[in-house]
Amino acid sequence: MIKKIFFTLINVLSVLVIAAAVVVLCSVVLTRQGEAPSIAGYTVFRITTGSMAPAYKTDELLLVKQTNPEEIKEGDVISFYSTDPALDGAVNTHRVMEIEKDGDHWFYTTKGDANNVVDAYTVDSEYLIGKVIGSSLMLGKLARLVSNPLIFIPIILLPLAVILITNLARTVSLAKKIAKDEEEAAVKEAIQQIREQRRKKNSEEKSNEVKSNEINSNEINSDDNKE
Repeated sequence: MIKKIFFTLINVLSVLVIAAAVVVLCSVVLTRQGEAPSIAGYTVFRITTGSMAPAYKTDELLLVKQTNPEEIKEGDVISFYSTDPALDGAVNTHRVMEIEKDGDHWFYTTKGDANNVVDAYTVDSEYLIGKVIGSSLMLGKLARLVSNPLIFIPIILLPLAVILITNLARTVSLAKKIAKDEEEAAVKEAIQQIREQRRKKNSEEKSNEVKSNEINSNEINSDDNKE
């Protein structure tokens, strides 16, 4: 019983992991080049530097929600495509220190919490990805481990492959068993129908024989009466 529950949990977990992988893959494939993949307006980033310490540590996973530019306030932590040539358009995550508006565009002066000065380039709302609404250092560490092929392949990919192959073998075996059971059921039904037809035929023959005997008996009685 415990073994069955264990394998059921493993199967459910494998299905969830595969489903999540498919969703992530689809989001990546459908995302235009140069943009960060997002699902339902949410994007996940992992901190790779210490510029936002101590609020956000290196490897911490951030949940970023797509936000309208006018909703951003001073003190919010935002993710954006940096226009700093040194970052070459990479995603950066810093805190908003000042906000200015010029026509339809908002400009944010940002700064890393661990940095001594504000960023050299202001952020145009055109390059805004969203506001940080949550974080997890544990999930970030886990994501870093999973992204390492030396860990991902033997610990996650191979076990999932074994589970998928095992489930496929079980499915094929179950399909064969169902087909065999259906075939046996069909044969039994055919035999039953043949027996039923034979029984009806025998019954009809006996009934005809009885009627024939009765007719012969009546004819004999009729001849006796004539005599």
